[in-house]
Parts: sequence; structure tokens; C-alpha cells
Amino acid sequence: MSKIDLILRNTIETITRSELDKLLRSQKKPSVYIGAAPTGKVHIGYYIQAAKLKDFIDAGLDVKYLLADIHAYLDDRKSPWNLTKARSKYYKEAMTAILKSIGADTKKVKFISGSSFQQKRKYIFDLYKIMGLVKLKRAMRSSSEVVRQVENPDLGSLNYALMQSIDVHHIDADIAYAGIDQRKIYMLAREEVPKLGHKKPICIFTPLVGLSKGGGKMSASEAQSAIYIDDSPTAVTKKIGKAYCPEGVIEGNGVIDMVRHVIFPVDGKIDIVRPAKFGGNKTYLDLSSLEKDFKAKKIHPADLKSSLATAFNRYLAIVHKHFKNKKSIINTAYPK
Repeated sequence: MSKIDLILRNTIETITRSELDKLLRSQKKPSVYIGAAPTGKVHIGYYIQAAKLKDFIDAGLDVKYLLADIHAYLDDRKSPWNLTKARSKYYKEAMTAILKSIGADTKKVKFISGSSFQQKRKYIFDLYKIMGLVKLKRAMRSSSEVVRQVENPDLGSLNYALMQSIDVHHIDADIAYAGIDQRKIYMLAREEVPKLGHKKPICIFTPLVGLSKGGGKMSASEAQSAIYIDDSPTAVTKKIGKAYCPEGVIEGNGVIDMVRHVIFPVDGKIDIVRPAKFGGNKTYLDLSSLEKDFKAKKIHPADLKSSLATAFNRYLAIVHKHFKNKKSIINTAYPK
């Protein structure tokens, strides 16, 4: 697989492909960053970004992970100010463990806290400048799919999108990678950041994947459907067993999406384990063959869910081992 094919595997949109081509030709080691606000506990939805980060690492990109601690507070105080540092530490350990569990080289990911550069003079002045350029409605619209929506938003949630727009420059990244829900923010960045004298970022987006009906991003606020990385193997199997996975349907099927975006990129295959009377065990080496058989109802949803649960429990066993002597990090970040 070529470098650009690896970078763009399983992505939904790139803005723009021609800019990315030019960047890869002109720079030996371009940098890509993704940001995460350390709010709720980490769930398996983060494996989507981890698998993509592994692609970036394998393609030779310089990978940066922003622990957006100030953003976590600004988003309607999802993280109280006194817990932002503790949760950033937890997120760093969680993402390190997840990357380790899928065979990624964790030494090639640089974790950077937002507060380490978002309090500097140059950053603050860029924020002032962009505040003078962006209208209230545009700021609200840009962050509408990212920050918590309330009737009377505070100023912090309005500044969220503006800060994220200038983060790309101040973290010194060429490429901004995110879920497609971040698109409006990065379109704001591409339009307004050049007015500050900075280059506009290349943007790469992946789709939102969840296991509930209707799909969409898995949320830590949905205790019943979110599968947390510290869930027991039994809980993981039980929750995946309840996932929306209609027989013969590919579109909007979160189980298929998880297989597409995590299992095949990481393992290169999936093993369907079932009794001989239901077709016996079968290994699929490519997604198209799996989808073809699932669509033809040759694979029962229960068997696919079971295979997905087996794969995730294998990954999570490594995560659990990583946190074995680090339980205090979780307890400090999320005190009872």
C-alpha cells in the first residue's frame, strides 16, 4: 500500500487531496495532530482514531496528540477545572495503552497538553485577533456538533472553536485529523487562520462510529451502550451483544463499521467462530468478502458480534494489564 493510500485508508473526506499530495512531495516527515478534550472515561470508540494514528505512524508522519485540558473545561465544564490535569494524565495513559494493544509504536506519538502552549503570549494574541474576525453565529455554528448544546451557552463554549482553529498552527502541525463532527471547526480554521498570517491546515476526517441504532459517535455519557476500556470481558461481550446489527444490512451497521475501521486495519482478518451446523468456523481476509456474505445472510449477526467482542477483549486485555498498577490515575481523575 502506498504512503498516501495508507494515510487516507478508511477516511471519509480530505481537504484537500492535492494539498496533501504536495505536502508529501515537499516534506520528508510532515506532522499530523488530533486533539481530545479529557472529559468522560475513555471507551472503545477511541480505537477508531488509534487505528488511524497507527496508519499515520506506519506512513512515516510525525504524530502529535493534543490533550485539550482547557477545552475540557470550556465545553460547559464537562471537566471541572481542578480535574483537568488529572484527566489529561488518564487520557495519556489510556491512549498509550490502546495504541500498545493494536501494535502501534507508542514512542512515535508525542502527547502535548493544551495548557502548555495555550497560555503563551503569541497564542493569546492570535485568539484575540480571531475573536475580532468571527461573528457570534459563526462561532456557535462551527462548534454545534462538538460542544454541549444549551439554551444559554457561556463564552467558553463559543471560544472553543476559535481556540481549536489556531491550535493547528501553535502545535506546529501540517495536518489536522478528526472525526467528521469537527469539520465545521476546521473549515473555520482554513478560512480565518490565514488572515493571522498562518498557513491553512490540511484536514483529514474519519466517520463517526457507534453501536447504537442510527450510528453516530459513541459517547461516554451513554452508560448502557458505551464500552469503556476498563469494562470486564463479560461486560464487553454483553454490550456488543446488544449492538444494533440488523441481519443482512451493511449501511448504518456499527458492528460492521467497527470491523472495517479497527479489526481489519489492525489484524488484517476476522475469525467467525460458530458450530458446524451453522457453517463452521471461517476466516475472512478482506472486508468485501465479509460484507458480501453478511448481506447474503450467510453470517448471523450474533456470530459477527461474538467475533467483534473476542477481538476487543484481546485488545483490552493489554489495556487492563497496562493499568494494573495505575488504578490511582483513574480514581484521581474520576473521584467518586
